[in-house]
Amino acid sequence: MIIMIDIYSASMAAFFIILGILIYLDRKNIEFNYILLMRRTKKGLKILDKIAKYKKFWKIVGIIGIGVCFFLMANGLVSLIDFSRLILMGKIKEAPGGIVLPSPSPRTQIGTGYLLIPFWIWILILPSILIPHELFHGIICRAEKIKVKSAGFILLLFFPGAFVEPDEKKLKKAKLLSKLKVFAAGSFANLLVSLLLFTPYLNIGLIPNVLWPALTPGQVEIVGVNETSPAAQAGITSGVLLEEINGVPVKVTYTKFLNGTFFSNKIIESLKPGNNITIKTNVSTYTLTVGKIKENNVTRPYLGVELKLVLNTNSEVFTFVNELFTWMWILNFAVAVFNILPIYPLDGGLIVYSILEKITKKYKEITIIITILTIGLVLFTIIGPSLVVTLQSF
Repeated sequence: MIIMIDIYSASMAAFFIILGILIYLDRKNIEFNYILLMRRTKKGLKILDKIAKYKKFWKIVGIIGIGVCFFLMANGLVSLIDFSRLILMGKIKEAPGGIVLPSPSPRTQIGTGYLLIPFWIWILILPSILIPHELFHGIICRAEKIKVKSAGFILLLFFPGAFVEPDEKKLKKAKLLSKLKVFAAGSFANLLVSLLLFTPYLNIGLIPNVLWPALTPGQVEIVGVNETSPAAQAGITSGVLLEEINGVPVKVTYTKFLNGTFFSNKIIESLKPGNNITIKTNVSTYTLTVGKIKENNVTRPYLGVELKLVLNTNSEVFTFVNELFTWMWILNFAVAVFNILPIYPLDGGLIVYSILEKITKKYKEITIIITILTIGLVLFTIIGPSLVVTLQSF
């Protein structure tokens, strides 16, 4: 019997085989604890010291990081409460979030409470999350004169991670402000990576201004025209570029692509059947009467054209690169927010713990209560919609 295996699955298998070989060869330096593998090293610590020597700069960065992370924590909690309220009201039918896992499929899959990202995209995104996060923790530690004992990588099942290991005694004795700077540094770093890639509303960042123009000129091509459609009757043919509809330029930006308006959907949907409109292409300008089509008992405007985004590369490369950097942007932001939630022992929980330790003797109990309540909100946003629907059916 011949077993057929696709290239994608074969590449995944090769990755795990190579990873297993590397772990075996380095087994003397790896700590094995059931399903957890940990590899410590002192390499790179001198680089931390060199970067952290600009102490005034990093102290300012640390203060800004604290302010930003308090905002993220408050905004995250308010969002969780608001989601929970809307779920209870029946206004949210599907989970707004969930766990992110690698998928053996080369296609992204979204389900209730989970998001499966193609394996190689997941693997390539991890360094953009882990390295800045732990690097900032280490830099701020050294800038605050807290010793970093080691750095390294961990592997929990197939979930990789990274860490810097500060001297716990010195960290515990450090001033509250220093602790807050250290704990806020990781999420602040992930937020900076996210904003560097793409800052919504301002429409700035590497993705919309560097990557997107490299992948596509933003033009839309008419690749098909229905023979009996209003477009065909007006003389429009396939193979031309759509430039304007009623004087409105048709240009696909990264933001429009994300919003799903990249094929002038908003412009076309805003038209009314029977109206006369003008369509400008790179060949000529045409006047036509908008038709109508009935889909799912809903009457929609109809032009009869099939549109396609013009690319500077082939569609496979565009799909992979665009998906890679889009998820890199989204997941860095998601990690920044989730990590700073008041859940112990995440960084947000450590911040709450450190503050409560200074103002009350029951800091441990209160931290546990806050952690349980926050975890409850997170879980409810994931399972709540299904739970509410089930209860309503009885």
